[in-house]
Amino acid sequence: MKTRLSAWLLALLGALLLLHTAWQKSPTWDETGYFGLGAYLLKSGNWDVPASCSHPPLAFYLHSLPVFFYPIDWSPWHYRQGLERELGFLRSADLRRGNALLLDADYDGEWLFFCCRATSLVFFGLLALVLYRWGCRLHGPAGGPLASWLLALCPNTLAHASLINTDFAFEATFALAVYAFYRLLLEPSHLRLAGAGLGLGLALGSKLSALVLLPGLGLGLAWFLVFASPEQRQRLGVLRWWPRVGVWGQGLALYLGVALGGGLVLWVLYGFQVEPYLLTLRSQLGDLESGHEAYLMGAYSSQGWWYYYPVALLIKTPVPALILGGWGLWQGLRDRVRWAEQGLLLWPPLLLLGLFVAGGKDLGLRYVLPVYPFLFLLAGNALPAPGTDWKALLARAWRAGLLILCCLWYAAGTLRNHPDHLAYFNELVGGPEQGYRYLVDSNLDWGQDLKGLKTYMDQRGIGRIKLSYFGTVDPALYGLQYEWLPSFVLPAPPQARAALPTSGLIAISATNLVGVYMDGYGQGKDLFKWLQGFEPVARIGHSIFVYDIPESTSP
Repeated sequence: MKTRLSAWLLALLGALLLLHTAWQKSPTWDETGYFGLGAYLLKSGNWDVPASCSHPPLAFYLHSLPVFFYPIDWSPWHYRQGLERELGFLRSADLRRGNALLLDADYDGEWLFFCCRATSLVFFGLLALVLYRWGCRLHGPAGGPLASWLLALCPNTLAHASLINTDFAFEATFALAVYAFYRLLLEPSHLRLAGAGLGLGLALGSKLSALVLLPGLGLGLAWFLVFASPEQRQRLGVLRWWPRVGVWGQGLALYLGVALGGGLVLWVLYGFQVEPYLLTLRSQLGDLESGHEAYLMGAYSSQGWWYYYPVALLIKTPVPALILGGWGLWQGLRDRVRWAEQGLLLWPPLLLLGLFVAGGKDLGLRYVLPVYPFLFLLAGNALPAPGTDWKALLARAWRAGLLILCCLWYAAGTLRNHPDHLAYFNELVGGPEQGYRYLVDSNLDWGQDLKGLKTYMDQRGIGRIKLSYFGTVDPALYGLQYEWLPSFVLPAPPQARAALPTSGLIAISATNLVGVYMDGYGQGKDLFKWLQGFEPVARIGHSIFVYDIPESTSP
């Protein structure tokens, strides 16, 4: 009872941090294009507008439910006929449409946007429940609260759970799919078979990379059958499918049943249509082939680096989580008795990580968020083992002390940086202040601090500022007055452009500062290099740097 109560209190803590972050942060890059999309898809049943074929629709559906309670003007969803047959149009983002919904005078667009973000609580609660129950099954009564602690205070999970996006939905449903399959293998039944199919279908409906679950669950099944005890193998025959084919045949039958169930759920999510999913698949494959501009530790590439995601995980994951996860992995590999159950903690996340290591699309840590729930579960292997002799008691005390120290360190790092979770970097690289030297874009600066910049200006009586902003939301949402500096993709008022180099108060997003997407502005990636000779007077959420350049010293 106490462990269950502690887990729910931790889930509540995580939910409060999530909601506060969602309110404090301005719309990020992708959110403007996704805002309200699910409502249109549910209302019309058509995949014929921008962003409709960018990702599967589950997250879009959930995040758009509050839209139905507002007097939405649907005219921004009307486009010229014929465009619905163009793949580039269907996967693009219509920023005009999203800003029109945010700035509509008939309602409070900022509050509606927050309500849409808050629907992430459904996925957060689901993930919290899965980790608690799975942790308890793997590691006993203390395993669930430990996994809950690590989830509730995970900066990367909190960052993306507070956004209208597909990444956190994928993290939650990926863990659900693997857990449901794990339960099916341990205690087969028709109900658990349906649950595993549902979990897989929800994951497939969250993000295309969920397809990696098909080989991932297959490898997990093979691992289970190799290392399972005779009793565990015998249970697989409880459904009495193909009784003469043996344990491998029974396992294959379960796997095929789960895959079929997942496909049916995905079909339902697409309104019993197949073409939109195929278009989404085609659009993502085309995007993968074309490459994407990326930044890592001062270097630029459109084809990426194989080590991009390992480095991102290393420097953006709290150090105590790395310690506990690594320690737990070592302890798990040593415990051969439990290898059968540990396999599903390894193969699905490893294959997902391998997919992006080999893929060459280095867009951000958010693509491998599903690794974290499995890291938290592996950390449970570090829990003190039972024992009564003096050596066991001494080892238990030592492990308990280290575990408590890591948990406190973990909490301090996250709470100290709240609500700037998107910009989190660990102590290995000097924390968030030094993050822009290693990674930008959705790893640090995704447009989330425009609201914070307006608050900074109001507190200091600054009426107007020179702005180079990496984001898609219109500053008019906050009444922010600015002179335009080269930006990706801030609107440029004809009468308010400042020539470079310039002086006075300058606010610049970290992504623009390092020049990732600045090739179209003359000097390219060196456009703002001259600012490196000055020290910022403020850093808004670690993602927007404010400079005060005197006229006499500007280059």
